[in-house]
Amino acid sequence: MRLFFRILKFIIPALLIFLLWIYVEAPAKHPYYQEKLNEFKQMKQANLIFLGDSLTDWHNWHLFGPHLNAGIAGDTTDGVLSRIPALLEKKPHTVILMIGINDLLDYASLEQVKKNYFRILDAFSDVEQLIILSTLPVTNLYQTEQINRDVIALNTFLKDESRKRKLRYVDLYSSFVGDHTGIQKQYTVDGVHLSSQGYLLWESILKKEFASGFTKNK
Repeated sequence: MRLFFRILKFIIPALLIFLLWIYVEAPAKHPYYQEKLNEFKQMKQANLIFLGDSLTDWHNWHLFGPHLNAGIAGDTTDGVLSRIPALLEKKPHTVILMIGINDLLDYASLEQVKKNYFRILDAFSDVEQLIILSTLPVTNLYQTEQINRDVIALNTFLKDESRKRKLRYVDLYSSFVGDHTGIQKQYTVDGVHLSSQGYLLWESILKKEFASGFTKNK
């Protein structure tokens, strides 16, 4: 019986991570992905764009005024790269970007994510204001230790690259992380996606960082 529970203790976390991977991964050919792309095409000019994956997609950012929510559940840095030309057609003044956790959950190499970010930042070079948000940690399990280490490394890269390019970098990570580099339980519903408390925290940080609105602040 003890052996059974020991095996179960190992299997359940592994199964959780597998289910999370299935949950967050939405291939570009998925109907939902295509529906979102069609929605974006129909929208006219958008001065403010929130860009990312499900963490962005599954929230209403109305507190920040008129905007385009260009988050797509399951998206990756590759997906964002493919969407940038269409988004630039909206002539945004400000783009708020968080992307990369799905790459890491899919075991993409950190170097590949960095390469994609170089291309993303270059593509948005003519946007008046590009705001880079840190990547958030996921639940703390043995199976996610490397993912959370990569999150830390990616955020270090994003912070350094933002400084070099004179972009605004916002550290959400420090407020969300708990013991052992995992996300604090009250801020997540499943170990990856955010709870209402998580979104309230995210909003409060943005409001504090941009109390006078999304104006250029180098």
